[in-house]
Amino acid sequence: MIILALDTSAGTSIALLRDGTPIAVRDDQNTRGHAEAMGALVAEALAEADVAPSEIDLVVVGVGPGPFTGLRVGIAAGVGFAAGARCPVVGVPSHDAVAVDALAPAEPCPISVATDARRHEVFVTEYDCLDEHGIPHETRAARTEPNTWPETCEQVVMSPNVSAAGLGRIAWLRHEAGLDQRGTDPIYVRQPDVGRAKPKQVL
Repeated sequence: MIILALDTSAGTSIALLRDGTPIAVRDDQNTRGHAEAMGALVAEALAEADVAPSEIDLVVVGVGPGPFTGLRVGIAAGVGFAAGARCPVVGVPSHDAVAVDALAPAEPCPISVATDARRHEVFVTEYDCLDEHGIPHETRAARTEPNTWPETCEQVVMSPNVSAAGLGRIAWLRHEAGLDQRGTDPIYVRQPDVGRAKPKQVL
């Protein structure tokens, strides 16, 4: 099974995996150039792995939490690629990809995963262990906190980027365990910067 995973909740991260193992990874740390970076990174990853788009069996997108505009770029790109490749597309919470590497199997240890939310805030999700399938178990849903919040808490995992390889690994684990996959609805924990303007009244 070949998986293409994409995440734009922080920077732009692309990974190709075969049976859960990464075979090509590309990352761009720029938190504002997702649309510009996405196409080139996907093309580079496909070329490195010598995989044609038609060979992709599943597309996985990180669904946040993340800034409104950046998150939409990755989700839209994944949905569009899946439509062209005629394969399914699923979502994985972006913080799960950080937690899966931070939590040790069979050793419960509560952690908080935090990523930059801008506006002097961080996005935070809490976990306590990997379940019997190796998937992070969430204990408190994503929220925003002041960016000084991690300084007052223990067991905080601050991540400047989210690994698309981690997203693909979780989707693979869910597939192998026969679990339902998540949809691509984004996790927004605050309102977008841009809203719909009120119509002007014409007298």
